[in-house]
Amino acid sequence: MILFFGSASFVDPYRLRIQTNRGALELTADFIIIAVGTEPARPSNIPFDDQSIIDTDGLLSLKRIPDSIVIVGGGVIGTEYASILAALEIPTILIDKRPRLLEFADTEIIDLLQRQMKEIGVTVYHNEEVIAIERERGNSIHATLRHNPPIQASTLMYAIGRVGATKGLNLEAAGLKSDHRGRLSVNEHFQTAVPHIYAAGDVVGFPALASTSMQQGRHASCHAFGQPDRIDNSLLPYGVYSIPQISFVGQNEEELKQADVPYGVGIARYKEIARGLLMGDETGMLKLLFHRYTRHLLGVHAIGEGATELIHIGQAVMAFHGKIDYFIDTVFNYPTLAECYKVAALDGMNRLPRPWIPYL
Repeated sequence: MILFFGSASFVDPYRLRIQTNRGALELTADFIIIAVGTEPARPSNIPFDDQSIIDTDGLLSLKRIPDSIVIVGGGVIGTEYASILAALEIPTILIDKRPRLLEFADTEIIDLLQRQMKEIGVTVYHNEEVIAIERERGNSIHATLRHNPPIQASTLMYAIGRVGATKGLNLEAAGLKSDHRGRLSVNEHFQTAVPHIYAAGDVVGFPALASTSMQQGRHASCHAFGQPDRIDNSLLPYGVYSIPQISFVGQNEEELKQADVPYGVGIARYKEIARGLLMGDETGMLKLLFHRYTRHLLGVHAIGEGATELIHIGQAVMAFHGKIDYFIDTVFNYPTLAECYKVAALDGMNRLPRPWIPYL
């Protein structure tokens, strides 16, 4: 494998021009994968100065820790940064247009997340938006809200969305066109409208996670060279590195209700588990969703320390179409957070009406 460091752009569908420190060169390939990722959205109406008004990448290059911060946008990145900064005892305000954070996640888990974020010092404004941003003396920021009184802070972070980093690729030369957010459309094999050109990772949009991006790139490469491979999009694990962490795989309660699936719920709280008490995390929780009659596992949702690791046990069981009976019959090391699976499965079984009807 040869690595070239530089900026690439298309000359035609099979040729790339690479601008390097030593000059330009051209490369020709039978297959090309676009994996340029995304960059923060920077609307023209936001007066970015990269010091007091920053995007989500700008926090990493600040020369001082903010005295206080307003974060506009309650998506994954905004939520993660808000909890991290509040944990550093920086007064933090998070503003989101939606009625709750992270609407793609389970409601019960997000309710817990919002309560715990409030406890560590995050002030959250729901159903709210910033309609004007002004820089005042001393570079403090004055933000005018639509429904609430204005707020002030030393720093404002704009965290509403990211756009595909495709601006400099000269996509037209390859016969491609991105959408209004710089993203590329692909099929189930991550082929673009030009079949020998693939795209993977954040540049193709949701779920835009490092873990899924790597798998997408692998699948694209295997498909290009005719190697067997598959990707199960129904079993992608999601991890949000807020404080506390949240993670989930499979369906949530809202999705099961909408699909009219008869489901049961089993819950284990960290404070019921020896390992949770040893860790000092008494607010964490593992939630199992399963089919009410067949007891097949349909979804796993976790919040708390180690949630992003814990989720993979449930993911493996779901991949093999397992039932919650597996957790009841299995011995887990003691003391570990994995024991939550047994407690949650027993809780779920105990909630079912008697007599249990075995699935034949």
